[in-house]
Amino acid sequence: MEKFSGNTSLINQRPADIQAILAKVLPAVVTIKSTVVTQTPSGGGFFGFGGGGTQTSLDEGTGMIITSDGQIVTNNHVVSGASSITVNLNGSDKDLPAKVVGTDPSDDVALIQVTGEASLPTVSFGRSAAVKVGDGVVAIGNALGLSGGPTVTAGIISAEGRGLTTQDPNSGATITLADLLQTDAAINPGNSGGPLVNSRGQVIGMNSDEAVNAGSAQAQNIGFAIPADTITHLVPLLRKGGTVTLPRAYLGIQGGDETPQQQQEYGLTPSTGALVEAVPPTTPAAKAGLQPGDVIVSLDGSGVAAWDDLTQDLRGYNPGQTVTLGVYRGSKLLNISVTLGTAPSGS
Repeated sequence: MEKFSGNTSLINQRPADIQAILAKVLPAVVTIKSTVVTQTPSGGGFFGFGGGGTQTSLDEGTGMIITSDGQIVTNNHVVSGASSITVNLNGSDKDLPAKVVGTDPSDDVALIQVTGEASLPTVSFGRSAAVKVGDGVVAIGNALGLSGGPTVTAGIISAEGRGLTTQDPNSGATITLADLLQTDAAINPGNSGGPLVNSRGQVIGMNSDEAVNAGSAQAQNIGFAIPADTITHLVPLLRKGGTVTLPRAYLGIQGGDETPQQQQEYGLTPSTGALVEAVPPTTPAAKAGLQPGDVIVSLDGSGVAAWDDLTQDLRGYNPGQTVTLGVYRGSKLLNISVTLGTAPSGS
């Protein structure tokens, strides 16, 4: 059985003895290799002729053993679309076949299982809700698929509650993640699915993505991890098998970032915000009276400067909750209450 520990008395200390942390965590960190077979389009031969075919690629990531009989959590994007999955235990040269038990693509979490194993070491989870900015952390993972064992980096929690819109490299699906932990411990491709641990060797997050760039500026030392509390909540659901689809709050508008050109063309009052372009009928937004041309500038008092702010903040709400939107309609600032619905499948 996996260990979910609520003891946080020493959670905020800096990792003084990284070797002691590794002794607790490293044995339960695994390398995951996923074989993905994709169909190549026809017409790829000489002079455009050819019947197409298949292309095989090998993706590598990281996972954490959570039960002694071989259940492993990782990122969904590490195993999505895989025709076969193998797991390499720490310190072993043997690749073990694994199968997917359950996935949650929206939260980028998956549960896989290796069979025929017993008495495997497991990680222990801490409470990510107790984490504070400045806490010391250690990240472990199969960075860049380099040979010679996992890569270990150290740093701090540099921010909390981050939102991130990213893309599944295999399916191409857009994923909007919310409430992520941000760290300056180096995270690179291959780290995905590996542990972010505190000074007690407890997993407080799962390394998920690295910031490649921010606009025109090159990003450095910014990585993101899915909070441990999210993972421990999902594991019982993933064990039931299939795809987990948690109900998500739904506003029901179409739009985007307000641009300076739109502000000038339409005489909009705010210079930034989420511009409503369409309000389909029968949606929660339509029932509340939102209109095309409205500019949303706040959600329950929290500022909304862009469309991503709105979509990511909504991830923190449940269907049925009522929120208050600060909305500019022309030069008038309105407070509009909306009772959120349930997002349709696939939205």
